Amino acid sequence: DYTGGGCPHILAEPQRTNTLLYSEDFSQYLAGGTAPTLTTGQLAPDGTYNATKVSGVLNSTSLYRNSESSTTASRSIYARTVSGTGTVNLMSYGGNTNNNFTITEEWQRFELTGSSATGGTNFYAVDFRFPSSNPLTELIIWGCQSEEATYPTSYIPTSGSTVTRNQDIFTRDGIGSLINSTEGVLFVEMAALSLLSDVSRVIMLTSSDGLNYVNIYFQSDGKLTVYNNVNGVNTVLFEQVLNDITLFNKCALKWGSQGYELWANGIKLESSTSTSVPIGLSEINFNWNGGIRHFYGKVKQLQVYDTSLSDEQLL
Repeated sequence: DYTGGGCPHILAEPQRTNTLLYSEDFSQYLAGGTAPTLTTGQLAPDGTYNATKVSGVLNSTSLYRNSESSTTASRSIYARTVSGTGTVNLMSYGGNTNNNFTITEEWQRFELTGSSATGGTNFYAVDFRFPSSNPLTELIIWGCQSEEATYPTSYIPTSGSTVTRNQDIFTRDGIGSLINSTEGVLFVEMAALSLLSDVSRVIMLTSSDGLNYVNIYFQSDGKLTVYNNVNGVNTVLFEQVLNDITLFNKCALKWGSQGYELWANGIKLESSTSTSVPIGLSEINFNWNGGIRHFYGKVKQLQVYDTSLSDEQLL
């Protein structure tokens, strides 16, 4: 994922389906009120010329399509103005101020999650009828998406049918020679996709039989949590609340003959005198043993050290 600038990072997401049949072809959408003017061939965020300029008559124009969503939907759309800044209603009908977004000349992805009871089953790519203030009468749009879920994920293009993107799975086995079970450090710079309870975020070093492991993960209550397991027995549990797990946090778990330590963003948060260390660590998984609790989030850095680092190094 290249969003946010700088170096790209790993983006791990669950399986999702874009239920909008046409994510870029707005000639397939219905018009409400006076039919808007569509001008295709506009430069899109992905570098293609598949974006569309929509021009309408204020308070009488909308462009919509059934999104075929269930009770709860997360909707998203990329939009920018032709020039200047203004406000327009996006993604659901009704003039709800939650759907009024301030659009600028820069591409932005706008997101809206809620029930279809309040948002309606129709996806409004643009609704000029309900601007709040400083209204727009034209803008450029691209990349509509509706997911039957409680938070949005990255863009899934469609053209005439729904499209499903598979769940992301990251594993690496056969690396026992690179991991020192006796002592070491697992360091991850990561961010959660959401605070919601259905979003797992586990990264672990484990033995092939799953009886020995160390892991780092975020819980839905905002806690940074660390477990270990030595021959099926848990000897260390750290839980610390971070300010915001949806932002990137640098987290490190240290283990060895001096015990265990949990560090985050250069600060030692917790320690244990337990010297019981895992045996035979040989793989790294973005999930819990057995393929459950898959990590859904972003990872900028992941490093495994085969020595127990000093406080200065962890700082």
